[in-house]
This record gives sequence, structure tokens and C-alpha cells, in this order.
Amino acid sequence: MHGSTELGILFALGTAFSWATAGIIHTAIARRIGVQGVLLLRQPVAALALGAACLLSGVPLLISSHFLWPAAASGLTGILIGDACLYAGALRIGLRPAQVCLSLSAAFTALIGAMFLGERIGLQGVLGIAVATAGVILVVSSERGDAHNPPSKGRTRTQGIALCLFSALMLAVGMIFSKQALSGGMAPLSLALYRNGVSMIGIILIAVLRGAIRPTLSALREHPEVFKLVPPGCLFGPAGGIWLSCLAIDFLPAAVASMLIGLEPIALLIIMGIMERRMPRRDSIIGSVIACTGAAVLVLR
Repeated sequence: MHGSTELGILFALGTAFSWATAGIIHTAIARRIGVQGVLLLRQPVAALALGAACLLSGVPLLISSHFLWPAAASGLTGILIGDACLYAGALRIGLRPAQVCLSLSAAFTALIGAMFLGERIGLQGVLGIAVATAGVILVVSSERGDAHNPPSKGRTRTQGIALCLFSALMLAVGMIFSKQALSGGMAPLSLALYRNGVSMIGIILIAVLRGAIRPTLSALREHPEVFKLVPPGCLFGPAGGIWLSCLAIDFLPAAVASMLIGLEPIALLIIMGIMERRMPRRDSIIGSVIACTGAAVLVLR
């Protein structure tokens, strides 16, 4: 861990607001060209932007093999799998419930630590997990459809919730791998580049195997307006947002960083409230606060 805790908190909160903004943009793109199209468009742009940033800042592009595998694992779990599941879930249940589900990533981080690292959760940790889960249930059950949350029910809703919870799990796994790379001395900007680069290669290979390139190009011809959304989406998401998250993880313990980044639902409520010029639903506010409070109780045990 390097630097001051105050800076780490600032970077983590910046990540929460950055990812909330990216979520709005990428969900809007996904509704037009699909989740596969979002990933195919944004990852090469983000990788190029981060590569240029490394060159301009003097951060080495080449890293030792010691760092390569945790950086690659972090990209595959947190971006390739995690983001794909998040946006697929958001298209089914809406962005607000999807991002509230992500607040459980801190709980998953604690459970993984208990199962594989011998860490103890304790009574307070169990209480925190229960409170966070209750908050998620409240939001998911109350959000039944509005301008940014298409109504869904039955199997579609169940699939959406399952995808978002799996995304939260993958985010937790990705953070643990990121922390391992940073603890070994890898620069946060290099980690962000390699996470994006590895996930980009995986996304392109999967798209080729599934025959998704041609349908994506056809969708782009039908919706050329999405090109205007890609740069800001990359800035707040896989480029700038992931760099901020790597800095946060470098300055803070992984569980603490995960909890603060998990305030993303609160950031989303603020951003959407400003955009819509109205207060979010009361149950959404209460549930989001409960979920984030549970994560805090868990981490501060």
C-alpha cells in the first residue's frame, strides 16, 4: 500500500462517480447495439488511450511475467466477464438495481477472503452482509419500471438479478487480483492498461468465434450516434475510471476500496436525479443507503 489514506478515499469516491456515469452511457449504447457491441467499441479505444498515457508519462509498457498473470486475471474477471454481465443484467432489470447489486462486491470480497485466505468475517461481518443484502432486495423489488428502467418480470427479471450478482462477484475477484499486482510493485497506470488490453483481446476473440463482428457493424450503421458516446464512456469507464480504481486499490486495502467504490448506487442516484430533475423513488434511496451501510459495517468490522 502506498501514499495517504485520504488520497485513496478520494480516488475510490471518484471511481464510484466515474463508473456511475459510464454505466449510464454504456447502457444507452447497449440498448442500441447490444452488450457485445459496447465492449467491442470501447475496449480498443480505452487500450489506445491508456497506452498513450503510459508513453507520455514515462510509465513502462513492458512488465515482468510476475505481474502479467494477476493483471490478466483481473482484466478477464473484472472487465471481460464482470462488465458483460453487468450491462446484460442492466438491460433486463434497469441500471439502478443493477448497480445496487454491485454494492455486494465488498461482501463477496470478504467471503472470498474467508474461504481462500483464512480471513475471519465475525458477527459484525455477517451483520454487514445481511444489511447490504436487505438493501439490495429492497431496491430490486421496488424498481419495477420507469424512464430508465424498462419493466421486467418472471424469468427475465431473475436472469437480470443473477447476472448482476455474478458481476459483483467478478468485480470482487478482479479487485483481489489487482491488489496482488499492485502489492508486487506494478504501477496503477500499467495495471489499467494491461487489464484493458487483455480484456480487449478476449472480447475480440469471443466476438469472432460467435460471429458477432458483422451484426455489430450492421447495428452501428443503423445507430451512428453511438460514436459520440464512446469517448466519454471510455473516459469515465475502462480508461479513466479503471485507472482511478487501480489508484484507490493501491492506496487502500482491497475491501475498503471495494466498499467505497460500492457507493456507486448513491452516485448514480445523484447523477440521475440531476439528469431527470426529480427525486428518485423513496425505496430506491432507502435501499441504496442500506446496501452501502451494510458494506461499510462489513468492511469496518
